[in-house]
Amino acid sequence: MRTSRLVLAAPIALLATALAIQAHPPFNAFDETVFAPIERFGPLIKLEPVAGGLVAPNKGVVASGERSRLYVVDQPGVIWALELETGVLTPFLDVGPTGMNLLIPLGFLGPNTFDERGLLGLAFHPDYRSNGRFYTYTSEPSSGPPSFPSTLPAGTAPDHQNVISEWRAVMPGNPSLGVQAGRRVLARIDWPQFNHNGGDLAFGPDGLLYVSTGEGGNADDQGIGHGPNGNAQDLRVPLGKILRIDVNGTNSTNGQYGIPQSNPFVSSEAGALPEIFAFGFRNPFRMSFDTRTGELFVGDVGQNDIEEVDRVVRGGNYGWRVKEGTLFFDPNGDADGFATREPPGAVPRRLIDPIAQYDTHHEGHSVIGGFVYRGTLLPQLREKYVFGDFSVLFKFPSGPHDYGRLFHIRPGPRRGELSPISELQIAGGNAVSLAVLGFGQDADGEIYVMGNVSGVPFGTDGVVMRLAPHVRMGEEDVRHGDDDD
Repeated sequence: MRTSRLVLAAPIALLATALAIQAHPPFNAFDETVFAPIERFGPLIKLEPVAGGLVAPNKGVVASGERSRLYVVDQPGVIWALELETGVLTPFLDVGPTGMNLLIPLGFLGPNTFDERGLLGLAFHPDYRSNGRFYTYTSEPSSGPPSFPSTLPAGTAPDHQNVISEWRAVMPGNPSLGVQAGRRVLARIDWPQFNHNGGDLAFGPDGLLYVSTGEGGNADDQGIGHGPNGNAQDLRVPLGKILRIDVNGTNSTNGQYGIPQSNPFVSSEAGALPEIFAFGFRNPFRMSFDTRTGELFVGDVGQNDIEEVDRVVRGGNYGWRVKEGTLFFDPNGDADGFATREPPGAVPRRLIDPIAQYDTHHEGHSVIGGFVYRGTLLPQLREKYVFGDFSVLFKFPSGPHDYGRLFHIRPGPRRGELSPISELQIAGGNAVSLAVLGFGQDADGEIYVMGNVSGVPFGTDGVVMRLAPHVRMGEEDVRHGDDDD
């Protein structure tokens, strides 16, 4: 989720260091600052294993009308239909090396190394039961003209293209029959580096498809393929944005999707992409809509100091790279960027701060956005946003691990105030014991956490686990079971 410039030139032996928290600039005054201490209590839960044998599961998605099933996105390229009662996994679509072989080869520095590319997003059409249409976000070799002007200099090839595609199931409700031959490519986006892909897809309550994109990779939103002020603040490029498109329309430049007239920059900004719904994101890896209120929440991965959760509104500017969380950010020329309380230059108007943030250096590594809990198994979590962190400190593929964490906040209406973060306490040792890669939510509003032990898109130790109540057997459990925030 995060890299420094060292990664782009480092040998394999330095990869773990480059992707770990040690990449902070040594002069950074905020390295020893804990911006938002996380409360270390409740509620006490258990993690029920639902399925195993996956590689790197990163999202669980419901298809309309399929209440007992969750579709799991596995980064190397397979979408699995998971029967929640039995744990049976059925391959639904395989775009990886064991199937259609559409993806860029994974492993940034070879097999068993870290990568942020792959099969990253999945969304089912609101009318999936009748039309069988669903959509994926994949990282592929460059194999066609981009749908937007490339951010790369002329003659410079992209690392890969992120591709939004439409597929059709053979028979909705019967995933064992797979998908119809062929796909419709809605958009191809040139990507400068291997990382900061964003990659999530979700249909909003308005029936439109929302797409999260990172700012293109590297560090500090700088370097080849990044404009002089970065990509996230540049309304002429699709990187560092939440895009909103109409999959039923055809009025886009390439004719493969529609541009809603209610998008904020359809006519108000000269040169602005009309697909943009919100901007100023670094790497909005996971996002979700509250199934009751329709609010959109995003976990935006930070640079060196702050991980943040944003409530996204139409036309909102969420600050990167002018800000990192509630602090300002100085990209610092050719040296490592750093957080600061003083603006390094001109500040755009009406920047929107996160609703919650925590300290990267002490509390985690990369925020993983989740869901607002709407289930019944854990009444203490009702109406709270459940999310997590990839890993407090991660060295891969072996060595000591300080595994991921699970959090929750109450995303109240208080404008300009940060919501306190509480950590879920896990029975049986109080540890996730996984690198947290993503979350899922079933048709009943229950939440699932997904991850693996290695943190890389290789192996067979990927699992899906359900958040469930801990059976209280003593006074200590009762004390931890009540959540008071």
